[in-house]
Amino acid sequence: MVEGYVSAVIDLPFARSKLVSADRIIPYLRRIDASRWYSNNGPLCVSFQERLATFWGLKAESVALTTNATVGITLALNAHGIKPGLRCLMPSWTFVASAAAVTAAHLLPSFVDVLPDTWCPDPDHLEQLAKEPDVGAILIVVPFGAPVDLSVWDALAARVGKPVIIDAAAAFDTLRHDGPMPVPACTTVVSLHATKVFGVGEGGVVLSRDTELAERVRLLTRFGFNGGREAMCPGGNAKLSEYTAAVGLAGLDEWSDTRADWLNTGALYHQALPQPIRDTLWMGPSWATSTLSLRWPGRASTLASALASKGIGSVAWWGQGCHAQKAYAGSRAEPLPVTTQLGQSVLGLPFMRDMSTQDVERVSAVLIEEWAKTCTD
Repeated sequence: MVEGYVSAVIDLPFARSKLVSADRIIPYLRRIDASRWYSNNGPLCVSFQERLATFWGLKAESVALTTNATVGITLALNAHGIKPGLRCLMPSWTFVASAAAVTAAHLLPSFVDVLPDTWCPDPDHLEQLAKEPDVGAILIVVPFGAPVDLSVWDALAARVGKPVIIDAAAAFDTLRHDGPMPVPACTTVVSLHATKVFGVGEGGVVLSRDTELAERVRLLTRFGFNGGREAMCPGGNAKLSEYTAAVGLAGLDEWSDTRADWLNTGALYHQALPQPIRDTLWMGPSWATSTLSLRWPGRASTLASALASKGIGSVAWWGQGCHAQKAYAGSRAEPLPVTTQLGQSVLGLPFMRDMSTQDVERVSAVLIEEWAKTCTD
């Protein structure tokens, strides 16, 4: 349910994560018991890194595991050697973790608006802004994992000579080697949080076709150590443990079933909803998503209240945008009319791997009823 709305008891939540079962993880845990290697780039982490690289069509050296994607974005920015105190151009229309990562990298979030069709910034406008001397980097967000043309941002990075980081937190499946959005030249970060289509609980991955840059990220995750006990740079501790890698490896073993579950839930919604409402859904047949946002023609708060009155949860995943968060209210921001409109109209619906036909029909019935009211007002 959207925060602030009073309702009846919610018995159908907007999300309920389901990761790989303990039975599938146990064989990997026994390998940890046998090796007595629990962290510090152990054999399971090495295997997990290699299998993820294959999944995305990369060399193993292009993949750097991190404790979570927020830390991954911070380390990706740090690995590019951006001078502290410079601005990082980024959309306000994103989860607040994106801004938190920029701040942790000692850069200043500088919010820009997005286009209404892609939910991404206008590249031509960003190119002009990037010419300003106090801009050190650009952060682009792949909205809820939906495929976008990342070659546009590769080309922009080459023209402006400043790093572009791709926050592809929700794009695990979209980036697959045979998927609709190839891994770009720009440094890219993927989340493995429990809420994502492929989760390990907490985890993140930095992808870079520049293997030297990926190694710099790995260096930063291990205190700056490079095979010895002397810190070569001021890094920290952002390593993935063998236990987390065990969850990841077990999850990859059953990924095809997991992906099929997500796609099936999406198909249930498509079957239950009429075309006009389907057209508002932020999902597609070529990529698996773990969140289902829609752009409502009225106010999202009104729809949230209607759903809540029926015991159905919903969520404004990105709220009103980062600029509306107290922590970033003082950050530099351009006019944000599209972001403001999206913040008022976008709502996350219940979406889970194991949703039943009855669950989806229950949500859809409210949507159809409220659509009729909204479109006749």
